[in-house]
Amino acid sequence: MKGIGRQDGRLAIAFGLLALCLAACSSGRSDEVEAPDTNAEIYYSNAFGQYRSLVYVPGSVRPGNPAPLVVVLHGANTTAEQQRASNLFDPIAVRERFIVMYPDHETDSALGQHPLQSWHFYNPLEMQRDVGDAQAIAELTRQAMATWNVDPERVYIVGMSAGGWMTSIMGATYPDLYAAIGLVESGAYGIGLAGIGQPLGPLLLRPELLALAAYQAMGSRTRVLPVINIQGEKDPAATPASGAHAVRQWLMTNNLVASGNLNAPFPLSPTETIDVTPQSGYPYHIDIYKDEDGCRILEQVRIEEMAHYWPGGSDDPKLRGFTDPQAPSGAELTWAFFKRFRLSDTSLPCVESRP
Repeated sequence: MKGIGRQDGRLAIAFGLLALCLAACSSGRSDEVEAPDTNAEIYYSNAFGQYRSLVYVPGSVRPGNPAPLVVVLHGANTTAEQQRASNLFDPIAVRERFIVMYPDHETDSALGQHPLQSWHFYNPLEMQRDVGDAQAIAELTRQAMATWNVDPERVYIVGMSAGGWMTSIMGATYPDLYAAIGLVESGAYGIGLAGIGQPLGPLLLRPELLALAAYQAMGSRTRVLPVINIQGEKDPAATPASGAHAVRQWLMTNNLVASGNLNAPFPLSPTETIDVTPQSGYPYHIDIYKDEDGCRILEQVRIEEMAHYWPGGSDDPKLRGFTDPQAPSGAELTWAFFKRFRLSDTSLPCVESRP
């Protein structure tokens, strides 16, 4: 009987431990229950206009864990709502647990502050820090960071067309805010209205001059800035020459930051090219630029047959003026590049964050 009693005691202890384990596991699972999505608007105004931004915080983002933030700038004749519906960043944000922000400016044509609903990428006055659209986008970014639990090491910005040219300005004027930038169907920093005059604009304004201008715009905040450029090879508005011009300008700017030399240490020719021929859709090519340690600094995605559209994205017929579903997903390509970088890690000897 005593032996049986000892066995019963051991069983009781075992069941007790099992119960504690199950309770802990159950508690852990309950913590994984997703909260409702958050859709919000934030606002800012300055002497150049009134601004607002859509902010999407997926329920998959954990309130206790700092989340990355991706800022997406729309093109001309487009609103934040249209850009959001077109590019399909939101589903990736759910999967990858990051926040997305879609800034916008007033669109009242009576005010005339933003003709053609375009960012002021062409205004030389607004190619500097703390002025105009650049200031507004930066302040909206900071407001989102202060409102939600954003990781300041993982804040990124990408823009389409006019939004892409504006993104080049944001990279040069706020390198201390954005860890990496994405340019889609756009061009170099500082090219202004000449960027619209394709293909002569890039020929008239040498990338060496614009590289120096971007370096000077960075001021005391100079740092190596990772860039992804996505270019349609049939784009008549932001031509392949414009994309190549932006790539060369940013490589040279980063070289100035790293060494004071335009041509080193980052190579001006790709170190690797990946050719992709999908079963359906356009073939495309990814030119990868790496430093001497094999860490990437820049990617250029060249998409055959694509004109002036956001690549991939929604196939909704109502959005056919904004996207080309035959192209690879610009949102997927951009996020795959962005998540390689953290703000404080983008310095030599290895710019790219390693696991």
